[in-house]
Amino acid sequence: MVARRTVLAAGLAALTLSACQSTPQRPAPRAIDFSNFAPIVLNAGSIDVVSAYRPSGGKHVEDRVPLPPAEAVRRWVGERLQAAGGPGRVRVTIRDAGIVEVALPKTEGVKGYFTNDQAQRYDGRIEVEVAGEVPDAGPGTASFRGMTRSTVTYSTTVAENISLADREATLQDITRRMIEDLNGRLDAGIRKDLAPMVRR
Repeated sequence: MVARRTVLAAGLAALTLSACQSTPQRPAPRAIDFSNFAPIVLNAGSIDVVSAYRPSGGKHVEDRVPLPPAEAVRRWVGERLQAAGGPGRVRVTIRDAGIVEVALPKTEGVKGYFTNDQAQRYDGRIEVEVAGEVPDAGPGTASFRGMTRSTVTYSTTVAENISLADREATLQDITRRMIEDLNGRLDAGIRKDLAPMVRR
């Protein structure tokens, strides 16, 4: 009897070890970082960031992201835009920076018991406006006023058995994908629509 219990315990230990070893480790979300990009140097004495975003409609979950979309925009401004000095002013306005959770229909009945449905969809949206202004400083100078605006979106779904850590990683990935898309769009927009303020 003792020998049988010993064998059973050893078997359970082996199964437990095997289960631990086979559990896949989800890679950490890629960091939001713009150090590989040269800064956009602007003929401006200041670069201000203001938020005009007010969540409305739907179940907003952006506050559950380790780096929320609005903070990702602020990081982008800090790493990509550089004020070179002068009378010009640049204002970055965050118009939208939300992620909305939408419940999806589940499979009913016996089939639903054996089905791992996609339970929620997450819809992310960031809208940012960059406006620049150079006042008329007197004879021989020219005033300027320009603006560019970009909107990016990204959506994905998650399964009903997703862990809390994987859900947070998914939300962070949505933010990263949007801000990387926004980076390319605003880079091109600033160089085109605010060209007189961009230092060559």
